[in-house]
Amino acid sequence: MRIRNVAIATAVTAAAAGAIGIPVVHAALSDDGRPVTSPSAQRPTAETLRDDFNGDGYADLVTTTPEAPVGGAAGAGQAVVVYGSANGVSPSRSTTLTQGAGGVPGTAEAGDAFGARVTGGDLDGDGYDDLVVAATGERADDGGDGSDSVTGSVTVVWGGAHGLTGGTAVPTRAVPGGHPFGRDIAVADLDGDGGENLVVLGGAGLWTYDDGFTRARPAAATLVTDGLAEEPAGLATGDFTGSGSSGVVVYGEQDADEASPAWAAVYTGGPDGVAHQRRLTDGTSAVPETAAVGDLDKDGFADLVTGAGTTCCPDSVDDPSASGGQITVYYGTEDGLGAGRRRALLHQDTPGVPGASEWVDHFGAAVSVGDADADGYADVAVGVPGEEIGGRAATGSVVLLKGSARGLTGTGAQIVHQDTAGVPGTGERKDHFGSAVRLADTDADGSSDLAASAAGEDVTARATADGAAWVLRGSASGLTTKAATSFSAPKLGLPYRDAAFASVLNH
Repeated sequence: MRIRNVAIATAVTAAAAGAIGIPVVHAALSDDGRPVTSPSAQRPTAETLRDDFNGDGYADLVTTTPEAPVGGAAGAGQAVVVYGSANGVSPSRSTTLTQGAGGVPGTAEAGDAFGARVTGGDLDGDGYDDLVVAATGERADDGGDGSDSVTGSVTVVWGGAHGLTGGTAVPTRAVPGGHPFGRDIAVADLDGDGGENLVVLGGAGLWTYDDGFTRARPAAATLVTDGLAEEPAGLATGDFTGSGSSGVVVYGEQDADEASPAWAAVYTGGPDGVAHQRRLTDGTSAVPETAAVGDLDKDGFADLVTGAGTTCCPDSVDDPSASGGQITVYYGTEDGLGAGRRRALLHQDTPGVPGASEWVDHFGAAVSVGDADADGYADVAVGVPGEEIGGRAATGSVVLLKGSARGLTGTGAQIVHQDTAGVPGTGERKDHFGSAVRLADTDADGSSDLAASAAGEDVTARATADGAAWVLRGSASGLTTKAATSFSAPKLGLPYRDAAFASVLNH
């Protein structure tokens, strides 16, 4: 569909949506799990703000399009950074990044998928966050026979007063298991010294990098393989124990002969490095596809949220509603995730959660954590890209679940989609609104704003999957459609079509 301008409405609540189916600081955490000193709304500081690449005090939004053609190379991939401001984000304030241009290392080649994973953090300690981009389709010459093998690559693009410029290639590491280097990436303080470290997942190996990244060379790396199962899909980081050092969780799928195909391995951080602590198993067949971290109950420990939106089976070992997708919450403790077995499952049959769990809803296909209502409790944005809206299949929606002293519940949940008054556009079949989500404070008012992608949005004539992104502001009551905005490839002067623009958002 073509995106149209519409009148902006007031805050959207679940009730208004009607019956549509759909350092150790024991304090709240910011969008990425960093501690903040007060639960009240406040302008972020350099210590609490994630993804501020130009140092202006506003979080920036990164959208990537791994399928984008570059210079005739299909699927080379491209990243667009839209800078935050007091008025939020606008395509007029953006930077477009591709391999081999503007000082970014590499060459844009067919199938590289530059931007398949993207994250940010201050690796060189200069006060500006840097952008880390994985190209999971990158190939290396095997030598001699003319064939190439997929190895993957990771690139750091450096932040500064003028935004993102130049870059450094992280040497690709040989990894066991066959999956590419850069299958997932994260930046976190693993040793508790205040500096940030790069974490790279590849195959069945986890690479952790020391302090000391510079623009001339990456820091030394250590390979961790203990505790990993056959099919690692992604990773997440956070201070789950309140120790001041971030731990790492790697999640994915294991052999079908096991009691459950779902698994997650927990690693502790600290001055002595990363060490395997325990395996999280919860008796569910819903394999986690995505994860996010934040303090949902404001107890000073980061909590882990995993999303399993893939339709795998008509029922689940643990809960039949998992066939429509679910999220699982593991609460942090002094002894780490999984201690005391405290966890929660939420889905569209959970009381208060909008909608009803249905076979192809894909509830949990995307998750992000941030404080949308500035009450000090982290909230969770859940993508439901298969949700049927108004009889139109796979139109898609996003559900915001609120954190509280009791943790994450369905109380006060909100739902938004393209048919919500004030959201630009009109929902159509197979738009897949909510295929990617991101909570970040792009206007620095203390409330996290929601960015949501619709990979199936058609913007140009006769297209079927141009893709587009929306941004809705956070407020004291949660998400609001006041000043909601949307943008797509044509608004940025990008000529390609059917490449699922903004199908990946920074995390």
